[in-house]
Amino acid sequence: MVDMFLSMKVLNLHEVQALQEIDLSEGVKLRPLQQSDDYALLKILDRDKSIRNRVTFASRLHSLKDFTAERELINKDTGLIRYTLLKNGIPIGLVSLWRDDGFWGVKNLDDYGFGYFLEVNERGKGLITLSVKKLMDVVASNLQVNQFVAFCEDENLASIALLKRMGFEPTEETQTEPSKGWIERKYIKTARNST
Repeated sequence: MVDMFLSMKVLNLHEVQALQEIDLSEGVKLRPLQQSDDYALLKILDRDKSIRNRVTFASRLHSLKDFTAERELINKDTGLIRYTLLKNGIPIGLVSLWRDDGFWGVKNLDDYGFGYFLEVNERGKGLITLSVKKLMDVVASNLQVNQFVAFCEDENLASIALLKRMGFEPTEETQTEPSKGWIERKYIKTARNST
């Protein structure tokens, strides 16, 4: 059951113990981004340059210095956790969890969203689906949640298929990504514990 104290204040996601490290399956887990992950994640982005054209936060990551700046931003943002997706201890992707604090215009503090990218050789194995589903379960079990949110370009058919498999539905709402200007459609999934 959701701790009533947690639901009465805007909490720091970094302080929710259940969100700190999440085991997904044998040898696969999510843990908050660490400096030791930077080089491997940068290489993933360099091998598939299209990621930077589809994932807002990835579009800012071009050097190890950029990763340092991103970690500093994350540490100050109480509504954001970026997880390294590890397989047998090796970084293979990044999954973000964010509380809707108004980045897209209107604050919906009981809405939580996701972003992600994955090493090209690990795609098609269900790892992002597993990661996001588990994160939704953990968030819904520990926080008050209205709905889960994701944004995706209409041309990104692989991500759209993934979102639909997880039960997300497209909306008529689109947003222009503020820093790069691409247009993304909002996808939503009502949470189990919503009122």
